[in-house]
Amino acid sequence: MFEQWSLFVLAFMGFVFLGFLIYLLGNRKSVKEEMKFETYTCGEPFPKVSVSTENFYHAIKRALGVKDLRSYHSGKLSDYLMWIVIGTVIVVLLMVIWV
Repeated sequence: MFEQWSLFVLAFMGFVFLGFLIYLLGNRKSVKEEMKFETYTCGEPFPKVSVSTENFYHAIKRALGVKDLRSYHSGKLSDYLMWIVIGTVIVVLLMVIWV
């Protein structure tokens, strides 16, 4: 009985050590850190583009007839995920109904 328990503890500690080692090796900085967030466009120069959130959500605001979406956003991740799940369920139901 003692051998099985000690084997479990040794295996667990070994896996923790292996995970920590992989974390340390994977956390290295890349050589081209300054190019990390640039958009790859097959070698073509690509201008920096910024899209404001007001323009991005304009169609949603217009479709829902809502003036200000910020009043519906609490800033909590759980609320955001709830809206994502509700929206996904609605889209799936609409797809099932229309098929």
